[in-house]
Amino acid sequence: KKYPELQLFRRGRLQTNSLPVSELLWAILSTSLALLMVYLCFIYLIAFVRSGSTYMFFINYLFHYMPLVATGCLVYVSYVFIRGQLWWFTPTNALTLFSDLLPEKTVPVEKVVTILPPSELDKSIPIGSLYDVLYIQARFDLSALRKDVVRMFDVPFYFSKRGEKQVVLIDGTRLEAGRFLQELEKRGLDKWFFRISSTCRVNMMHIHFPISPNASQLEFRKEVFQCLRLNMTEMEIGNLLLVNEWMRKEKKLKDFLDNAHNLRHKGWDQLIPLN
Repeated sequence: KKYPELQLFRRGRLQTNSLPVSELLWAILSTSLALLMVYLCFIYLIAFVRSGSTYMFFINYLFHYMPLVATGCLVYVSYVFIRGQLWWFTPTNALTLFSDLLPEKTVPVEKVVTILPPSELDKSIPIGSLYDVLYIQARFDLSALRKDVVRMFDVPFYFSKRGEKQVVLIDGTRLEAGRFLQELEKRGLDKWFFRISSTCRVNMMHIHFPISPNASQLEFRKEVFQCLRLNMTEMEIGNLLLVNEWMRKEKKLKDFLDNAHNLRHKGWDQLIPLN
């Protein structure tokens, strides 16, 4: 059940050797322990019905024979799990034994389904389509930008250094933003701003996808880049989109991409106070 793609039985053998090493070791140890416990129960029953001290007979057996029996059991179980050979294990027996564990075979039925394009009203939108959906809904309006409240969708960069907090608006201008990140946290939108360096965060809604987890530089969508060029140079924008070495070493970008499907965009168009 944990490995649905694993073919348990193939070519007359168990295919457990394709399991991860840790899982294989745990399977060997747990199986050996279970077999030994059953075996010891029989030995104890034999000692119990014999004349004499049951306790002494059982202890003597454990002392003289159990190490050999345990070693043999562990070796045989290891051989079965690693080599996959079991004398009684035929395809018929395998299906009978593991019928409850094998995934049910489903018969596909063709059905005509109308797939609707994503909408900004959807609770979750694939990150590769999010920018296009939001941009069509509300394009960048540079004439409507304000200095006291902004949409998070109009903020490509956020800076924080030594108590100084600033945002870069979509037109490339910088503004003081002491409360901006706190307001994002209240709305659950702060995770969209990926920390690309020690002082700079970038709004991942504006980034061109797909992205390699080991990328050394991100790329803005065309409309974002063109708007920023009104007050920033191409070199300035490019330098801010460099993923520093520490972030790559710690695989921060990979962590973001792995968690991107959990992010929500609700509140993206709300006006957020900067200070």
